[in-house]
Amino acid sequence: MLKRAIKGLVVMSASLERMHQCFLFQLVPPEWEAAAYPSLKPLASWVTDLVARLDMIAKWLKHGPPPAFWISGFFFPQGFMTGALQVHSRKTKIAVDTLVFRTAVRDFSEDECKEGPENGVYVYGAFLEGARWDRERHVVTEMVPGTLFSYLPVIWLDPLIKSEYNPQSVYRCPFYKTSRRAGTLSTTGHSTNFIVKLDLPSEHDEDHWIRRGVALLSMLDD
Repeated sequence: MLKRAIKGLVVMSASLERMHQCFLFQLVPPEWEAAAYPSLKPLASWVTDLVARLDMIAKWLKHGPPPAFWISGFFFPQGFMTGALQVHSRKTKIAVDTLVFRTAVRDFSEDECKEGPENGVYVYGAFLEGARWDRERHVVTEMVPGTLFSYLPVIWLDPLIKSEYNPQSVYRCPFYKTSRRAGTLSTTGHSTNFIVKLDLPSEHDEDHWIRRGVALLSMLDD
């Protein structure tokens, strides 16, 4: 319709004109944003990200569950995580509402992951903002000067009984879909941007990282 409107074959409506302006300035049209997932990427990166998400789902359908899941590629990551708890609940006969995830950052990347864990799931695609992951000491540590984000290795979400889980020396790091760190309450009762808090081992108390605004992001803005 936009092509036809530019040629003068149909009337250029306000929505088509707005879409044309977005294309000129590398912005995602509002009509697309309204039907899609939260994202702050420019148009070209947004399309590349969309194709990657579709490719991830297609491979899952054709070849079965992968050893590690791209958590950033889900429209509703909270639903995937709830599904992982439900699978563990059916396997162990433990009520799903008594389970929580223990977070364990592994020493390998998604490309090196050949098989999934016995319990829970492996996920990847998270970026640390305001801090970095020390692969030698396995803790959250200060960011390298001049670097804004740090890519995390594969994360193991290990289901445990809530009453038996009492982590020590961890930072309960909030995990967001975008760097905007703000969202609205959706019809499911979940935030449209906040996903979950993940416990990351730390040698500092939580206030140290809170003052630095440290958070996990599922995608970058570029």
